[in-house]
Amino acid sequence: MNHVAKVIEVAPIRVYEVATFYSMFNRTKVEKYHLLVCGTTPCMIRGSREIEEALLNHLGVMRNEVTKDGLFSVGEMECMGCCVNSPMITVDDYSNGSEGYTYIYYEDVTPKRVVEIVEALRRGEKPPRDINSGREGGNTTLLGEPKAPPCRDLDAY
Repeated sequence: MNHVAKVIEVAPIRVYEVATFYSMFNRTKVEKYHLLVCGTTPCMIRGSREIEEALLNHLGVMRNEVTKDGLFSVGEMECMGCCVNSPMITVDDYSNGSEGYTYIYYEDVTPKRVVEIVEALRRGEKPPRDINSGREGGNTTLLGEPKAPPCRDLDAY
């Protein structure tokens, strides 16, 4: 990070502030599949700690450690923005290198489901992104063309 600070000509503390605040900046090695568990209140209420515990126990690592097979690392991320379908995880997929990087949300997960996701990734499969609770719904806004804005011609009044 000191090198980054030198290159962009800022005090090193500024780089450290950003790197430690945002969870998408990793200061430790991450692997082919970096699994992030949401740690904010809605997800915690709905069981994110149990989700993380299931992942860590299944993989045999602690948070921010790398598995022996070099495929997985697990971390925590603050609000992923899908609180309505909490708890959730993301899979940072580096299997195609940094150029083919993908960021996949898995919503409304259970401890059993996250283990299934891990095992599918281990087999080289891409698990479907589904919602496990069977919630049904559809679009409730923008169901057609948006209405034109009201007349703004003052002479029309």
